[in-house]
Amino acid sequence: MKTIGKYLLLILSVTVMAGNLLAQSGVGNEEVIVVKEFEATIRDAEKISMAASIPEVEEVKNSFAYTIPSKDYKDFSFEPNPLKPISISKEKWEKFNSSYVKIAFGSQLMPMAELAYNDSKTKNLKFGLFYKHLSAAAYKDKLQRFSDDEVGAYLKYFPKSFKVGTSFTFRNYRTHFYGIETDTLFSDTVFRAPDARQVFRNYDAVLSFRTTQKNKAGIEVDHHFRFNYLQETYGKANEWYVAGGPDIRKAILKDHALTAHFDFDVSRLKNDSLILQRNIFRLMLGYAFDNDDWEVKAKIGVAIDGKKAFPLADILVEKRLFQHSLIAYTSYELLYNKQSLNGFAGTNNFLRNYVAIKNSQAGNFGIGIKGTIQNFNYNIAFHLHHVKNLPLFINDSSDMRRFVVVYDTNALIYNFHLESGYNVKEWLRISLLGDYNIFSLKNIAKAWHEPAVRVTLRANYIWKRKVSLTMDLYGISNSLARMKDGSTIKIKGTADLNIGVSYLMNKWLTFYAGVNNIAHMRYQRWYGYSSFGINGMVGAKFSF
Repeated sequence: MKTIGKYLLLILSVTVMAGNLLAQSGVGNEEVIVVKEFEATIRDAEKISMAASIPEVEEVKNSFAYTIPSKDYKDFSFEPNPLKPISISKEKWEKFNSSYVKIAFGSQLMPMAELAYNDSKTKNLKFGLFYKHLSAAAYKDKLQRFSDDEVGAYLKYFPKSFKVGTSFTFRNYRTHFYGIETDTLFSDTVFRAPDARQVFRNYDAVLSFRTTQKNKAGIEVDHHFRFNYLQETYGKANEWYVAGGPDIRKAILKDHALTAHFDFDVSRLKNDSLILQRNIFRLMLGYAFDNDDWEVKAKIGVAIDGKKAFPLADILVEKRLFQHSLIAYTSYELLYNKQSLNGFAGTNNFLRNYVAIKNSQAGNFGIGIKGTIQNFNYNIAFHLHHVKNLPLFINDSSDMRRFVVVYDTNALIYNFHLESGYNVKEWLRISLLGDYNIFSLKNIAKAWHEPAVRVTLRANYIWKRKVSLTMDLYGISNSLARMKDGSTIKIKGTADLNIGVSYLMNKWLTFYAGVNNIAHMRYQRWYGYSSFGINGMVGAKFSF
């Protein structure tokens, strides 16, 4: 802990000096909306936001579909938690836009309640708090019941030319090892709560400081720090990390800029088999050019993990070939990704707490075209991923209801990516996203639990600004799981159709209803764990 104190003291000193040197007149008042949960990967340490963390669902740029932790979802990706309907969490949080109370009830005896209060009346100050609850008692298999509670608060202060913010979030997620005996290779053990209960408790705190107005020197500074603590109660494991660092950008000439980034990630994991202490540091220097015809971003650096050094790179080149209708681009990334129990648990709730933890090196070459033609936009790309220590989930041979992690030491993944959208003002929006992955592995037989094809079709229609209709169709192809005796079994692909409707009675009151998994597909994302099947929910929202 003394080491952590030194790091924080050093970075906080830089923060104070930067604020004194760069403060200028003017007030920055742009909004910050959280769309990504930080997973303590050293690559993403600079992406911490000042706002409260752990949003419901992320819609971010294309990332590795196979990356674990896979909180870095693609736009509209099909990664539902098998314990709850996938459409429950699709509405984005409104923590920074309005105050509201939302109450709903669904099949599977599923109550939902949300409360958000945001205060922005005070000059240069904004604060708020929120609470969310979702649970289900289920009908047939009582071990399918779960509960998910989340509470948090945030504070943002933005006097003149800088902004400082802090937030805290606590999440308590309870589930069960309810694995259905779909194969004789499963253990004969019959689980009963509370013996099968698993609880994850996550404590998350964020502190940020950044300039909001260009100064005479043309330097922009963004500092960020995060502390996260995870408790896993079934195996009595725990994991914490402290991460953060400054981002600096210096504008030169008209279309050029120099960038610098430093971050640290100090963490410790304690489980049944080990105590793992890791100290990772990262430094990257970069150059950027953008004249609305060419865009070039290039950063190179190094990651230090203990006594080992790993090269880093992040390069993007874009060329506008014909107005905004046709843009060609190519990119290359060389990454060092930190794996963690927190990240694994966020992807698969049913894992052993003593899973193997190995960091991954990943190279990603991409080439594609994109553009916008009136109301239509598209992005077509090919990516070649080279991953050392690619993590994959398999059922534990000693207890098939739980999962462990295995690593392929030298994996190649060929990815074909398509995304497109069609928007007609504000009353019709249609989007399509698809990915096709080909895995070439060195020492792992198959890409366990990884479907080759993922497709999402989403549509939203608004009638007279009163009625909103939504439709989501998710599809994944077959995937493979490994059995106790080493044999392979196929997990069938699925298509999941969800439909929802909402009615805006007035500016204060909205009613909504939805039906999920209309075809009643009892699909499995993880072998042995079947979803609910068809389910629905009705509710109301009061804004104030």
